[in-house]
Amino acid sequence: MYSKQLIIITFIKSLILASSGILNVGFDIDDTILFSRDVFLNIPKDKRDPIDYGWVNKQDRKASIYITPSVKLINYFKANGHNLFFITARSGENGKHLAKFLSNGLRMKIVKDKNLFFCPSETLEGFKRTTKHRVMKLLELDLYYGDSDSDIVAALKADVHPVRIVRHQKSINQYGANYFGNTLDGDSPK
Repeated sequence: MYSKQLIIITFIKSLILASSGILNVGFDIDDTILFSRDVFLNIPKDKRDPIDYGWVNKQDRKASIYITPSVKLINYFKANGHNLFFITARSGENGKHLAKFLSNGLRMKIVKDKNLFFCPSETLEGFKRTTKHRVMKLLELDLYYGDSDSDIVAALKADVHPVRIVRHQKSINQYGANYFGNTLDGDSPK
């Protein structure tokens, strides 16, 4: 899936930069960097089951909104010389469209399979499971920002420090509560 050269180069870079205090920081896309609820709500019926991510990846420029605090955080890390990576559970069909949208909005070069990785879930024993932890581990991330339980679990599986991003209330209503609770509700018993 990912070239051995890319992995080796990334590994060598991370070894060199680790001693300089440079962090490898990862970010989820949906509900972390982009409020993309409207894209998913408007998926045509013939592209819903399963979700046609090739279609979704072309729609962000039309319907997704950047989440300002996350963009500010990305700009902080970028301004201080840290390495930034973007890891999404979307599949990579038409991923160059998402890369272009993120490049324009974040004012940095984002390239599929270089600093933007697509890690669709796998179904094992009837349950969907995240695959993000594999890329997190290869990139030797120090931090991973995400909005969902699966982001937190993936980071923990990869020995990466997870940081929960607060979901917009409309996303909580659409997707339901996280098992580990939602930072906004304050009353989660779990």
